[in-house]
Formats: sequence, structure tokens, C-alpha cells
Amino acid sequence: MPPAPQRPEISAATAAALAREHWGLSGQLRELGSYADRNFLIEGEAGERHVLKITAEASEPREVVELQAAALGHLSERASAALVPRVIPSRAGPLLVASADARDQACVLRVLSWLPGQLWSERSAPSAALRRSLGLALAQLDLDLQDFEHPAMQRSFRWNLTTPEWIADELSALEPGRQRERVVDALAQFRARVAPRLSELPHQLIHGDANEHNLVVEGDALCGIFDFGDTLAAPVICELAIALAYAAMVPDPVQACAEICAAYHSRRALSTFELDLLFDLIRARLAVSVVSSALAHAHEPDNRHVVASEAKSWALLGTLTDFGRRAVTKYIAGACGQSAPVPVPGARSRTRLLAQRRVRLSAASSLAYDSPLYIRRGEGTWLFDEHDAAYLDCVNNVAHVGHCHPRVVEAASAQLATLNTNTRYLHEGILAYAERLCATLPEPLSVVFLVCSGSEANELALRIARAHTGGREVVVVDGAYHGNTSTLIDISPYKLRGPGGHAPPPWVHVLDTPDPYSGRHGDDGPAYAAPIIAAAHAARVRGEQLAAFICEPVMACAGQVVPAPGFLEAAYGHARAAGAVCIADEVQVGFGRVGDAMWAFEAEGVVPDILTLGKPIANGHPVGAVVTTPALAASFANGMEYFNTFGGNPVSCAVASAVLEVIADEGLVANARETGAWLRAALRELDDPGVGEVRGRGLFLGVELVADPETKAPDARRARAIVEYARGRHVLLSTDGPARNVVKIKPPMCFGPVEARILVTTLAAALRATS
Repeated sequence: MPPAPQRPEISAATAAALAREHWGLSGQLRELGSYADRNFLIEGEAGERHVLKITAEASEPREVVELQAAALGHLSERASAALVPRVIPSRAGPLLVASADARDQACVLRVLSWLPGQLWSERSAPSAALRRSLGLALAQLDLDLQDFEHPAMQRSFRWNLTTPEWIADELSALEPGRQRERVVDALAQFRARVAPRLSELPHQLIHGDANEHNLVVEGDALCGIFDFGDTLAAPVICELAIALAYAAMVPDPVQACAEICAAYHSRRALSTFELDLLFDLIRARLAVSVVSSALAHAHEPDNRHVVASEAKSWALLGTLTDFGRRAVTKYIAGACGQSAPVPVPGARSRTRLLAQRRVRLSAASSLAYDSPLYIRRGEGTWLFDEHDAAYLDCVNNVAHVGHCHPRVVEAASAQLATLNTNTRYLHEGILAYAERLCATLPEPLSVVFLVCSGSEANELALRIARAHTGGREVVVVDGAYHGNTSTLIDISPYKLRGPGGHAPPPWVHVLDTPDPYSGRHGDDGPAYAAPIIAAAHAARVRGEQLAAFICEPVMACAGQVVPAPGFLEAAYGHARAAGAVCIADEVQVGFGRVGDAMWAFEAEGVVPDILTLGKPIANGHPVGAVVTTPALAASFANGMEYFNTFGGNPVSCAVASAVLEVIADEGLVANARETGAWLRAALRELDDPGVGEVRGRGLFLGVELVADPETKAPDARRARAIVEYARGRHVLLSTDGPARNVVKIKPPMCFGPVEARILVTTLAAALRATS
């Protein structure tokens, strides 16, 4: 978004000369306040008044000024004609283009009639009747503009309420603290609740800036609306939201909103849908206003007009946030004679659900956060609770291409309505998916087994490895988690060495975590791999054989650890020399999440013998996969049938295929690379001694918290406190690592720059709050 526009540099004397020469107007000139242009009141000897407006073409193109003049001309023939100024033509036409300012830049000049009366901003306490008059006037204005069209009305500029996301790049203009957090929350709720639904709202030209400095009143009646500088095509409800963002700057803002909305609704009916989005639109406008004021004040510190409403905007933003969407919306809807919108019907009591869960579900099934969330729907990178409040999901890598992606939903629905059976019948779906999946992989990975989960995939991978090698023993990495079956728990040190765990069985050999930050060998990857040689020897001494080395190319539960350079290459070499099979567990890190490539093992310069997939493969639909070589697949085909009742069913294959298509069509691997790189760099700039390391690849990152940067002692308490703080600000994170001191970040792959900035700002606030 471009910086605040530079106003023309023009003196009153020059303005007076232009008015005389081109409009034949003379008299006393007085400059009026303005944000982007220069406005002069010209008062003639007989008391007649006009306004000369001078706009730099560099900040507002001529076609936009023509749009404003055309809108005023249109309204001059409608019911609201008395509310708006008239365009007074110059001797050359309605508009004049001249090099009028001291910089010799081209400016557009026009003269408008003066609207007599008092500015709304000069009223210390606008009455209820005046507020109702505003609602009626805005409704009439919107009705009169319904049929207006102009080529320049589709505008994109700083004050366009449909595109407030630019403030994410300018949050540093605000001082850290509660105020900045309210702006971040307003931006997040707009991004989640409003932005995806803007296209569903009725659109037309709106005035777009009915603030207290642009409204003229007389007694208890609104008698004028001027300054069409922000007019544009937008959802009609934005007109009301913008007006309320200013008219509600009173001791009882919710009552003021209700009075204006009720009057507006009596003339132009508001839909339940519009009412549901109104609260978030008002807060978005206030957020844009305070950020714009901060930027404009820094650029032009002597222009009081640019910060005229700043203090009141902050106050109203805080008041509305404290009241909450449900209360404000319910009150406004009631004033309009409507029931409050119910965006998530059927919601139950969170407390009662928690009590029922404790009775009907095992205590071994955990819940996230001290105060568990009741999530009712999801969309993109967002989750919504029973009150339809949005939470930025930064940890759900299962919803790989975004919660409820419409193409995935459509694929599942269409196939479910056609056929769903098992792999004992011929069906093109499983073959089409196997072809698409293998096309993303290097040779010789070309034979696919479809299962129902990542655990099933790793379980099957071990069976294939053992069938091929005749061995049983397995080499794993400390901190690893590979699944929830009995066998996989035995090869998951993350579980074995945690609460309720036990010593690894004799056939499991555990390597140190190849962690360049806190591992015993630093960044010497081959040193971490060397013990495989000893493990192979120990197995032979007992008359056994290594069957497999299994490792995630980027380790998740170990703390989002990118292995020390050369570790995987050396480990694969040692394992294969011992006759073992190399298994890459990409249940968490596959499908482009690391950003460098489609598969995390590619960044390590290795090719596994078996690749296991799960979590993101079908965006939450229960699918897993094993991809291996023809030779290993042949070894496994030893006469014992492999059959999985649900694995590879047509619905699962349709969903998994849709995920691959979305990844490619929406450029999600590139997004993981670019957004992830920005995010990693921004997190590394956080100035806190407790941040030991920021690590990871793409959109798979970890922030390790330490109590002492010298000893690197883990600080699990603070990591948990940061996660809880962020949850209270509607940003969802979690902890991981054997010491639970790593804040992990693995959001849906559609997580973009705006979401990244919301996350970084929230984490910065969380670090300050927990230091």
C-alpha cells in the first residue's frame, strides 16, 4: 500500500487568483482542513460561499475526480440532492487541470457549492434524533446511488474498507501494547470472517467517508454530506460501518449504533448477513484509521486534520472490543426488529460438553489449552468457535491446503454420491492417484500402498522392510514419534521417554537427535550417524539383522529439528551397508511443507527406499500411504495377502487427488518457501534472550525457549505461557520437543503474508508478556 498522499503546496493567494481567473469568484479565502488535498472556502462580498478543491493528480488521478463530479451530478437529480454540494463549472468545464502547486505538479481543480450549517464534529452531544437523521440520510444516499455506474468506481486505495490487510505491514507504526493487539485482533477477525464473504454482499457506489468532519447538521437534522473523495464501489454495508466508526464516538456507542442502524433499516432494509458482518467492518475501519493516523502524523506532524479523530478512534475500538461481537450485534439487530444472527446454529454449552467428555472419553485423550476451545467450523487458515469468533490456526498441518477447501469438499461429495467401496474391485480412482503421487517422486519410488493413517503407513513400512531384509531390528532417532500402534510406540523415543513410557526393547537402537543447536556433536551430521555401525554389529553378535533405519527428514516431535548437515546421507550409507532399508517418515513434513521441494528428503540429498505419508495427504480425510521400490514391493508379495478395508477407497482417492491438484494450482509449495522464509527471518529478529533458536524449513518452524542462553536449559514453563497467551489473542500454537520447550508452527499451506504478520506481532507481544 502506498504511503499517505502528499498534499499540494499552494498558497491562499495563488488559490484566489485561480478562482478569479477560471470561475470569476472573488472574496475572502480561508483554508479548510483536509487529508489529501487543499480546500479553500471563498466567501464573496454578498455572503455567497463556495469551496475550491485542489487535488494533486499524483495522489488522486483525474478519472477519480471525474468520478466524484459525476456522482454529484447523478445525485443532483435524485431525492438526496439537497444533501450534497453542486459542482460549479469553470469557464473551461466542470474540472480544471493546471500546474498549480509549488512543486509544479499537475493538479485538478473544481469548485463546489457551500453547504450551510454546523459540522457534526462541532456538536458536543449529538441527539438521538440527529443520529436517526443520519441513518435515514445515508440510506437515501445509498438508494439513490444504486443505479450509478462509472469506469473509475472500482478503486483500490488506502481507505477502501474491503482491503484493510495493508495495515499488517505497518503495525510497527504503533507502540507495542494493548492498543496494537486490538488492531491485530480487528485485522484477524476481518481477514477470517469478512474477507471471504465480501463477494456475497450487495455492491454499488457508496460515499465511503461519512465521518464527523464531512457531515453538516442543523438542529436535530442532518442537512449535508460532502467530500466524495473516498467514493468507490463496495458492499453497501460498508457505508454504514464507516459512518458508525465515527458517529459512535460517544459515551454510549452501542446505543448510538443501534439508533443509526434502526433508522437506516427503516428506509433500506439490512439483511441478517449484513448485520452479522457489521461489527467486524466497524472495527476494521477503526484499525485502518488509527494506523493511517500514525503514518500520516509521522509524515506530516503539523497537519492536525490527519489525527483529528485518533484518540476517539482508539477509545471506540477498545470499547467495542470489550463489549464483543455477540452483544453489539444482538443489540443492533434488536433495534432493527430482527433476531440476532446465528452464524453457527446448534452450538451447545462449552462447560457441558467438557463435562460429558470427561464421562464418555478416556482421560488419555488430551485437550489443547488450559481453557479448551469449542470449534464449530473451519475455513482456510481459520477456526471458529461456538460464537463464530475466529482463531488463526498455526498448528493444524492436517488441513494441508486449508480447512474445508471447496475443491476438496466438492471432490469428496461427488465421489461419495457415486461410489465408495474397496480395492478388491477395479477402479480408476486409485490408479489415477498412484500415478499422480509417483509423478512427484524420484525413481525408483513407484509402487503405492494406500492405508488410513500415518501410523498404518509406518506399521506397513516396517513389515515391508522386515520381509525384504529378513531382519527385525530398527534404528531410530531420539525424540522421534512414528505412530500409535504397539510396535510404533516401541520405536518412538518421544513416547517411550515421556510419561507412562518404558525402556526401548532390545531390538530398537536409538541415535542421539542430530540437533545442531543443542546436540552433543553440534552441526557434525556424520558423527550422529556413526553409531549405526555399532548397532549393526551388536545385532549380528546376537544373530540378528538390522531391518530398517527410520527417520523424519525434519523431525517434528523432537522439536522441529532440521538435522545437522550430512546426517541423513551418512545414516543412509551406514544403514544400507548393514543391509537395512531406509524409511523416510514424511507423515508431517511432506507435500511441499518445507518449501524447498515437494518432499523434505530431497533437501537432504537422499532418496529413501520407503516413503511413508499421512496427516496432510487428504486434508483431514483419513488417508495414509506407503511408496516403495518395485524390489521391496516384490519381497513383500510373499503369499500373504495385504488387504486394508478402507485404504484406497474411491472417496479417499478422490480427496487425495484434489489435494495434489490444489497444491499445484495454488502454488502452495512456493508459498511455503516464500512466506516461511519471511516468517523465519522475522522470528529471528525478535529481541528476547529466552529465544534460543528459530529453526525449520518452509512452513514447518520451531521457536526454542531457554532459561539461559549459555547453558541452553529448556524453559517449558515459558513456552506454555506463550502458547496460552497467544490462544487468548485468538492465535493457536502448541509446544513440542522432549522438554516441551519448543513453540511449533505448522499452519495450513495457504497461510500467507498477512497471517504471518499477525502471528509475529502476537508472538512478540507474548514474549513481552511472559518475560
